[in-house]
Amino acid sequence: MEFLKDLNKQQFEAVTHDVGSVFVIAGAGTGKTRTLTMRIAYLIAQGYDPSRILAVTFTNKAAKEMKTRVIDMVGPSATQVWMYTFHAFGLQILRKHIHLLPYGYLLNFNIIDEEDAKVIIKEVIKSLNLEPKDYSMKHLRHIISLYKTRRLDAFEFNDEENIYLGYVRYLREHQFVDFDDLILYTQELLKTNDDIRTYYQQFFEHILIDEFQDTDVIQYDIIKMLGISHKNVFVVGDPDQSIYAFRGSHYANNQKFLKEFSASQIILDQNYRSTNDILHAANLLIYHNQNRILGKSLKSDLGQGKQVHFYTAQNDYQETYFVIDEIRKLKREGADYHDIAILYRNNALSRIFEDALIKEGLPYKIYGGISFYERKEIKDAIAYIHVILDPIENFYLKRIINVPRRGIGQTTIAKLEAHAREEGLSMFDAIDTVDIKGKSKISLLEFKEIIESIQTAIQDITQLDEFLANVLDISGYMDMLKADHDEMSEDRISNLKELVTVFKRSEGYYEGNTKQKVQQLLDQIALYTSLDKSNDDDAIILSTIHQVKGLEFKAVFMVVMEEGIFPSDFSLVDPRELEEERRVCYVGVTRAKRNLYISHSQRRMVYGQFKMNFASRFLREMKQEKKIEASPSVQRQKTYLSKGDKVTHTVFGDGVVITMDEDIATIAFPAPHGIKKIVENHPALKKKALMS
Repeated sequence: MEFLKDLNKQQFEAVTHDVGSVFVIAGAGTGKTRTLTMRIAYLIAQGYDPSRILAVTFTNKAAKEMKTRVIDMVGPSATQVWMYTFHAFGLQILRKHIHLLPYGYLLNFNIIDEEDAKVIIKEVIKSLNLEPKDYSMKHLRHIISLYKTRRLDAFEFNDEENIYLGYVRYLREHQFVDFDDLILYTQELLKTNDDIRTYYQQFFEHILIDEFQDTDVIQYDIIKMLGISHKNVFVVGDPDQSIYAFRGSHYANNQKFLKEFSASQIILDQNYRSTNDILHAANLLIYHNQNRILGKSLKSDLGQGKQVHFYTAQNDYQETYFVIDEIRKLKREGADYHDIAILYRNNALSRIFEDALIKEGLPYKIYGGISFYERKEIKDAIAYIHVILDPIENFYLKRIINVPRRGIGQTTIAKLEAHAREEGLSMFDAIDTVDIKGKSKISLLEFKEIIESIQTAIQDITQLDEFLANVLDISGYMDMLKADHDEMSEDRISNLKELVTVFKRSEGYYEGNTKQKVQQLLDQIALYTSLDKSNDDDAIILSTIHQVKGLEFKAVFMVVMEEGIFPSDFSLVDPRELEEERRVCYVGVTRAKRNLYISHSQRRMVYGQFKMNFASRFLREMKQEKKIEASPSVQRQKTYLSKGDKVTHTVFGDGVVITMDEDIATIAFPAPHGIKKIVENHPALKKKALMS
């Protein structure tokens, strides 16, 4: 078989494995997908019926690419292979047999998407004589999914349980299934119907699973029921890259498979992506996980390569400009921007790097997400501020009048807007006189009272961060997020805390009273938002580590590597969580092909307060004694500015630095501006070039 000739020894052993179960433990960059597709091609070439081979992966894109590769190797017979995602496989089974479940389903049932599910939940709420405006459809959809997939043991409130029961009943009565049902009903059918289970056990002669480390409890149960009798189950995965526990993936599945299927183990440790110094750091890091399935140590034929560059910054701005200095150096050496990635643990950490890249005119893209100032919670907070500063701003008022939910629906908003237009009033001023009765009118008046309460509370406030904190507190926005069980709520809270930091750092930038300063800051944010729209395909990638799993870059910057951030405070109290954090770090390290930079700051502003930070334990585990000093341009100066430097400011004009306190510059500007305290790397501030 010609397609086998380029396999290494371990890959060949895996692909040509005879019968019985095998766990191919495939490290990062070792060719696991290639090995899996060649295994399918090998089975077909050996005479196995392709229509009796089941191959399961996690994305439609991966399934399509795998089938295309197999067809290229063995011809059109490969089109008969059952190559699906778990959900698509479940759909195939249910289209034939769902009528055997005791729920009244017919074979022509319909599948609903997430938006359909929210509409149905709203209908169920109405049928229970509850008020839809009092609930978040997204939150209810989330907890219903958690409960159905057994990641939530019980509902917090009785009405949530009643809504869940009504939702399930509605789906069955209307011949609907949601995406969770595609998996759950397949599991139930195989578990409760001996004939169906036996039929598929005998029908599928070989079962292959990609990304096995990401399987959840229910998916594993389906695999077990289908394959436990013949045990011709071939799984490929890397337990060291199991990082989706928050989505339900179950790390224990790896050990269970080895034990329950008496599986052989084949290790793929020949890495074709990274140089050895990068792999050495990754190996040292993951070695500290005690609950590993099997110790493996990645190696490469690409040479030792450049040393991993560890960098300690005095403050977060210095870390940011270290990254920018190194990116410019890489660019001068011929690197493309799209081959450079800045990776961080959570989305809130992108902001300081976004601001700096915009200021320096470097193109960037947020991979798998949206830029900081475009995130919903940031836009909501800014909309609140606009309304507080000027309540006649109808555009912003409509955005936040029912956020948090206070029972003001679209019909009420439309009536209020029409009344305001007729009377020549702002919507805010029209609240008192609009002809709306009952609970909706009460809710409108309560909203107006909230805005007026914030306006009163901020009258004597002089600090910008305190201004924003009052808005988030009195509006109830922060409490709403804290009460939300959505998996993204912590990210949203972190983003708002980072916005408070933006406000804190803006002290001294602008002139006037507090409201005038806030308005100038909003103008600056709007300018940032208009500047960060990069349409250039050659752009630096900014991303969380989770988003780039499976990708690779010539140069990777792993930033904000600080204890309490990465690993997170939450993970420090649970050894299992800490090991998952270490696996996330391992995934980040193994994205790098040639250059890896790992940085942290000793001093970082968090929620408007400076915090002294320790380097992440992960740095120590990767042997920080190999530390390389900062680049000369950064090493030369502890800060970007020094006493006596001449600067220019877009608002205050030319000035001279009088003193430096960490990253805060005290600058003398001409009258009428006078003395100002400004963070040294503010976008409006530039150091003037020395005259030659």
